[in-house]
Amino acid sequence: MTEIRNWTVRQALSLLAGTVLAACVGRLEAQAFDVGSNGSLGDVVISENTTIDLPPDGKLHYKSLTVNSGVRVGFKRNVRNTPVVMLSQGDIVVNGTIDVGASDGTSNDGGAPGPGGFAGGKPGFGATPPGTGYGPGGGGLGNINTCDFGTRNGNGSFGGRGNSGPSGEPYGNVFLIPLIGGSGGAGGPGSPGRGGGGGGGAILLASNTKVRITGTINAQGGTDNGCAGGGGAGGGIRLVALRVDGSGLLDTRTRGSGGLGRIRVDTLERDGIAFSFQGVTSVGGNLFALPTVIPRLDTIEVAGTAFPEGSQPGTILLPFGSSPDRTVKIQARDFGKVIPIRITLTPDTGSKIVVDTEIDNSVNNPATVEVPVTFPVNSKVTVHCWTR
Repeated sequence: MTEIRNWTVRQALSLLAGTVLAACVGRLEAQAFDVGSNGSLGDVVISENTTIDLPPDGKLHYKSLTVNSGVRVGFKRNVRNTPVVMLSQGDIVVNGTIDVGASDGTSNDGGAPGPGGFAGGKPGFGATPPGTGYGPGGGGLGNINTCDFGTRNGNGSFGGRGNSGPSGEPYGNVFLIPLIGGSGGAGGPGSPGRGGGGGGGAILLASNTKVRITGTINAQGGTDNGCAGGGGAGGGIRLVALRVDGSGLLDTRTRGSGGLGRIRVDTLERDGIAFSFQGVTSVGGNLFALPTVIPRLDTIEVAGTAFPEGSQPGTILLPFGSSPDRTVKIQARDFGKVIPIRITLTPDTGSKIVVDTEIDNSVNNPATVEVPVTFPVNSKVTVHCWTR
C-alpha cells in the first residue's frame, strides 16, 4: 500500500509543471482534455440508494454520471482500501449525495474509515488500554482516567489538527496529491470502552467536460466518545474538469473533535463555483486526474513475513516468549533521491512506536532499507511507513 505522508510542494510542482501548457491548450480545444475514462460503465443515472463495490484499483469509468436528488451513493471498500476515483468522458452531475464518510467507534472496534482513510483506535477493556488511532495523523493516548479536554485521548488530524489531547499532526499538501483520507481517533477506556472515530475517505471526481455539484459530497470523520475515545479527521475531496460549478456542499468536517480534511478543485472555468466548502480548501487549474508517476513507499517485509508491493500494511502478532527485536523492510519507488521516512508500529492496545530513518532512492529504483525495530509482544501490531 502506498504510504506517503508529506509529499512536498516541490515534488508536486515538478509533476504539475507539464500541465500548464496542457491547460492553456485545453481552453482552446476542450476536446483534447482527457481524464482517462474508458467509458466501460456507460451512461449511468443513479435513481435509488446504491452501494458500489470498488474494484481493486478504486477506479470507476463512466461515459457520463448523474446522481439524482434524494439519492445516496456509498461504497464498499476494496482489499487495499484505495480512495474512490470516478472518471467520466462526459458530465458528472451530483444532485444527491456521494458518501465516503467514516463510521463511529463501537464497544467492539474502532470506527471504520471511508475508502482511502484510516481506522479509529481499538477500545480498551478494564486494565487493557485502548489503542491509538491509525494513519499518519492518528490520535494518541493521553490521560485515560480524566475527562479534561486538554489531556484526554487524542483526535485524528489531516488538513487541520484535532481539537483536544494528544491529537495527531496535520499532513498532506494543497494539491491533494497523492489522494489520501483522514486519520482515526484514539480508542477509549472502559469495560468495555469505545473505539475512536474512523477517518473520512478520499474521492476524486474527474470529467472531460464538467463536474456539477448541487447536492453533497460527504467525507466526514467519525465522532468521538466524550471522555473516552477521539474523533476521526475529515477526508479528502478533489474535483477536476474544464468546468466545475454548483452550489452544493463539500464536507470534510468531523462529527466529533477531529481535524478538518482537505478539498481541492482544479478547473479553467470558476465563475459557477458557489460551493459550501467545509475543509482546508484550495482552487487551481492543474488539469489532470491522475499523475503518470506517483512516488510510493511499501512495507514489503515485517518480522520475516513478506508482503507484496501494493498490499495492505503488514500486521503481525508475536506471542509471549518471542523476541521483540525484529526488522522491517521498506521499499521506495520513483522518488529519485534520499528521502526521510517514519515507520509506525500501531498495536491494538497501548501507544504506537515511532522509528525515523531514511532510504536512498537516488540510484536504485526501487530501493530498499531494512530497519531494526522493537515490537510489542502479545498484541496485534500494524506497520505503516510514511515520508517525513
